[in-house]
Amino acid sequence: MLHIGSGKTGTSSIQHFLQSNRAGLAELGYLYPRTPGRTRHAHLSMSVQDDKALDRIPSWDPTRWSSPAKFRKTFRRRLFDEINASGLSHVLLSDEALYGSPDAALRRLRKLTDRIGRSLRLVVYLRRQDDHLVSRYQQVVKVGETRRLAEPARQVDSAPPPESWASRQGSNTYDYYARLRTWERLLEPDELVVRRFESVRFVEGSLYQDFLEAAGIDVRAGDLKQVETVNESLDAESVEFLRLVNILRHEQPVAASALPPRNRPLVVRLASACTGPTLTMPRALLDEFMGRWEESNRRVAVEILGEDDGELFHTPRKTRNTTADQVLDPGRVAHFLALLELPEQVHAPLRELAEREARSCG
Repeated sequence: MLHIGSGKTGTSSIQHFLQSNRAGLAELGYLYPRTPGRTRHAHLSMSVQDDKALDRIPSWDPTRWSSPAKFRKTFRRRLFDEINASGLSHVLLSDEALYGSPDAALRRLRKLTDRIGRSLRLVVYLRRQDDHLVSRYQQVVKVGETRRLAEPARQVDSAPPPESWASRQGSNTYDYYARLRTWERLLEPDELVVRRFESVRFVEGSLYQDFLEAAGIDVRAGDLKQVETVNESLDAESVEFLRLVNILRHEQPVAASALPPRNRPLVVRLASACTGPTLTMPRALLDEFMGRWEESNRRVAVEILGEDDGELFHTPRKTRNTTADQVLDPGRVAHFLALLELPEQVHAPLRELAEREARSCG
């Protein structure tokens, strides 16, 4: 069983659930292997990328391996050793990075899955494209994005600029019909299970119970170890402050050297104190964005899910407690400096950046 995401559809929560219930799943005959990763199976997607793509993956550590070929060979050997030693009849794999993989990587994946099992069940969750876009933006700000949401969002089309974060958010991500047909064509799964990431559709209102059913695992989620949903959502103010930190790292690396090397500790602390509205885009922009995928969504609903009404998503976009204003009042900078206990070295530069960015918003 191969769970390919897509991203921002509860994948981290599902992976933590599987990791926490590794022993219980084994009793049912299912192996959630450790070789591809303790929680998320990130090494699975890495193992099918070519050398150039591998170099662009932040988690790839070339100092750990003598060559990409050595990594791939070692990964496969360890994975098959773990599978064979388990004596179990089913293997569960989960990695959302696989979802948008190029055709060549999917062909390599096909060879791997053919060696692992006699049959393949492919599970994918789809989310409203507009909700996914704003959620994805928050994620990329956490890892360094410096532009406002509306800027890259306007670039999301069939051929976005390769340097933008939106280059991973164009047709390869949001044309769900084309993406699913590509997976069918290249992996030829025995079963393709498509779920909508809408809480009203989850079996018994539970993402975990819904996933277990999608995966064909005959057990109740309530009978397994419970885990908290993984969701470090930031409000609009926090996202904008973090974007200012990213700008500081880019424009003033000397001053930024006083910051933690990565944003992760800042994100954790910001998430614990978020109380404001979350960031979105103006309604007109979101309507235009969703319009690009109307026909693709209709074909998924009719041809893949067999729904005559042609409606892929029934839950409206999130509008409650949201704002399209991406600006931080410079007077609020002091709050974030104290909350995050940032060193004096970055206080003045961040205040100046907040004032500059506020002016640019008019």
